[in-house]
Amino acid sequence: MRTGTGRVLTAVTGVACAALVLAAGTMGPAVVAIAVVVVAVAMSPGWTELLHLPTPRGSTAVIASCGAVAAAVVALTETEPYLRWLPGVLAVCLLVEFWHQLLRRDMRPRLVESVTGVVAAVVVVVLGAGWVAVLRVPGGWALLVLGTVTLATASAATALPWPQRLLAPFTVAAGAVAGVAVAAVVPGLAAVPAALLGAAVALLTSATDRLLESLPSAHAVTAAVARGAAPVAAAGTVVYLLGRVLLG
Repeated sequence: MRTGTGRVLTAVTGVACAALVLAAGTMGPAVVAIAVVVVAVAMSPGWTELLHLPTPRGSTAVIASCGAVAAAVVALTETEPYLRWLPGVLAVCLLVEFWHQLLRRDMRPRLVESVTGVVAAVVVVVLGAGWVAVLRVPGGWALLVLGTVTLATASAATALPWPQRLLAPFTVAAGAVAGVAVAAVVPGLAAVPAALLGAAVALLTSATDRLLESLPSAHAVTAAVARGAAPVAAAGTVVYLLGRVLLG
């Protein structure tokens, strides 16, 4: 059974981050970019605690700054494809992480674990820049509402104290139902594609929750916040790409 307040804090963080992105969407892509940076900053210190990374301050700075740069680059890209510079941003972020490791003065213990852990977080926060692109495509507002509402629903579902064999399918089903509900009230969305996208977002949320919850420090406060923020960041590019395929 799932116990402890950490899972509740994780769910609350996920709902809050999704709501932040949705609220920012009412004010334009530039504000969405700021919201994405806030999500990356919320995630970064807890990620180092989750994985017990050495040099946590440096790792936190690398993760947060990479998320900020990715969001800014997408916000400044004026024509489609809006994500065309993200691979380059990711490559530069990897170089920054290697540079960070070279600057360490502690004999570099657990070097492989440190690099792997930071790179994983960098990939997650860079994917968050996809939220900025979502709002800039035709029908982007409807897609943003769909993505954030299904994310919030799935995040809330992960707080249930059920075993994973029950919770995972319930979370995916809740995401699909939330997608249908959004399609019923938001013009421009069809029920079946919305349900599929909602289920995909919920599956991402459930898989991330299950992966990170098994870590020893998963229920510490900052770690729980990172667990809640991570799916919101990772879903940005997922929602953008699936939205373009499923919703046109």
